[in-house]
Amino acid sequence: MSTRGVIARATGEAKFKGVYHHADSYGVGLGDTLIALYRGHFKRDLDHMLRVLVDESLCGWSSIVQKDFKLKPGYTWQKAIADSAKYEVYSKRADYRRPQRFQDNPFEISENDDTDCEFAYVFDVESKTIHVLDRAKQPQGTGYYWRDIGRIDLDSEGQPDWDEIQCGKSENWSRCSHMAWKHFPQLQGKCDLGMQKFLGHEPLEMRDAIGFIVNGKRVKSTGCGGDSDYLRRTSRYIGKPLAPHTWIATVAYANGKRADVPVALRGPDGEKPYPGVKWIFPPTLVNPNETVVG
Repeated sequence: MSTRGVIARATGEAKFKGVYHHADSYGVGLGDTLIALYRGHFKRDLDHMLRVLVDESLCGWSSIVQKDFKLKPGYTWQKAIADSAKYEVYSKRADYRRPQRFQDNPFEISENDDTDCEFAYVFDVESKTIHVLDRAKQPQGTGYYWRDIGRIDLDSEGQPDWDEIQCGKSENWSRCSHMAWKHFPQLQGKCDLGMQKFLGHEPLEMRDAIGFIVNGKRVKSTGCGGDSDYLRRTSRYIGKPLAPHTWIATVAYANGKRADVPVALRGPDGEKPYPGVKWIFPPTLVNPNETVVG
């Protein structure tokens, strides 16, 4: 899934109007690209830059990350890959390298619009700064709001600390939505927990289990499975006696054999281990050893 964003101009205190940017809108993608364009291609002319990126591009962008602004913007990447050439070939073609600007359905995005964008880069023309915003949950209720998480001085020669701005590194990674191994490389291949679960900020759930103990035997979770109430209606399970409100997981035994077994009961209060089953969770910062529940 693409990281969606907004490129915008400030229109007042906590107000902005801008356009949609579809892919790679995280800091080291769109954020760094916008800074580089200002200091490079647009020669620090912020008015000109915003005319091109916002005013003349109300249909929004597929991507401007790693694109060549010496080429005329256009939504042409499909033409570049039409002959199924390898990336090493089509990535050098003009129709792929040009800034990918949508050509239909113009619309503006403001601070009041409900979008699925994760980040917004709001330019303050007077101070020549970028306000970096993220889409955060309301402290109460189920809604979201734009939260100001950092400011970047465009005329500074330094590069932003995206770990701090985007992830809240100095605040115990309070804003981080990456996988834990993104910031703890030693976990690569060992832990697929998100950062907040690894840090203990969020509870572990059945879907985080790396394995199960079923009737005394340890099995590995394959990540595949389904709810029994749905599965009994599919051709593979028609006629099979599946218990209601149960999660059926495909597991792997030590000899490589796979089987479908019930591992969780599901109810209004959430999930709990199925009778005779225990869940095995990977190590976390709080519990450095595997955790067995059930």
